[in-house]
Amino acid sequence: MNRRRIKGLNTLRALAVIGVLLYHAFPVVFSGGFFGVLLFFVISGYLSGYQTITAMKERTFSLGAYYRRRFLRIWPALIIVLLAGTAVLSRIDLYRLADTRQEVLSVLLGYNNYWQLHMNASYFNDIADASPFTHLWYIAVLIQFEVFWPFLAFLYDRLRRSAGKAPALLCMFILTVISFVIMPVMVLRGKDLSYIYYATETRVFSLLAGAFSGILRAENMGMRPLKFADRYTPRIIVSAFIIGTLLLYLWASGSARIVYLGGMQLYTVLTCLVIEVMVQNRKHLRHFVDDRISNAVSSLSYELYLWQYPVLLFSSLLYPERKPLTVILSLVLIVVLSIWLHTFTSMLFRGNRRIRKDVRTA
Repeated sequence: MNRRRIKGLNTLRALAVIGVLLYHAFPVVFSGGFFGVLLFFVISGYLSGYQTITAMKERTFSLGAYYRRRFLRIWPALIIVLLAGTAVLSRIDLYRLADTRQEVLSVLLGYNNYWQLHMNASYFNDIADASPFTHLWYIAVLIQFEVFWPFLAFLYDRLRRSAGKAPALLCMFILTVISFVIMPVMVLRGKDLSYIYYATETRVFSLLAGAFSGILRAENMGMRPLKFADRYTPRIIVSAFIIGTLLLYLWASGSARIVYLGGMQLYTVLTCLVIEVMVQNRKHLRHFVDDRISNAVSSLSYELYLWQYPVLLFSSLLYPERKPLTVILSLVLIVVLSIWLHTFTSMLFRGNRRIRKDVRTA
């Protein structure tokens, strides 16, 4: 299996970004769309775990190349959105501009989630009361994970070579389990839900669970193909997961304690299992996942995520009544800007095949 191409993940990425878009555009109707962020975390962790450990086993891993890919994938588009958002904000709302310098710095340096906690921000406030960069707390958690993950992978690889595969996997499993219980423990101790939602220590479990699942696949110890599977069984499982996720988008609530007392953990585990079903039964899922639409949405998922909050916020400031037509036109603008940004950043690296490959596979 080509480690650069795992069938099915484009469908899940598309499902994730659609959930977040719907949540920000229609928060009352799609109150659980924030589960899309959780889906993003699991996919990112899975790819990091699988690709990194596979490369280490093959002795082809390069720390410099790893960071270069992540930098090129994250920062060029991010900087453009930050500059554009700040420019528009300076024209329509000088009051919100007051803390923008510190906020932009926190985004670029990867600690925006803690900056927002320091500013007593809440992800569940009305969008009109937020910053255009509120959603970038997710990028901060991802940057923090990507910075430290190679060193954790190095420790795993060293332990695997010195003590064997089983002890190394056990250590990673224990670390993942510890990360799973941090969130519910904090909830039971009465910690503020905004802190629990934003903090890296409470959200890293999805990244680590995905990474552990990716390591199992890299070690050829993941789920085996379903023995009872015909061509329809994997499709039924994947369809049930997609339908269940859409129902979560409609019914879940960010203020519900059950979401933090096991709901996110259960969804994380189910996502890992579904990814395994997709990987091991890909011949039965041919033409069922990664269709043209999901591939197109997935290819723009990062840009869609970056643009959505600034566009929707500026729209709400200019047209406070938030009529459905205004929101729909805002979504169209988000898509147009995302296509432009994706095209523009690709053109920046057009003359360098190595960089273009790095950006596509990061």
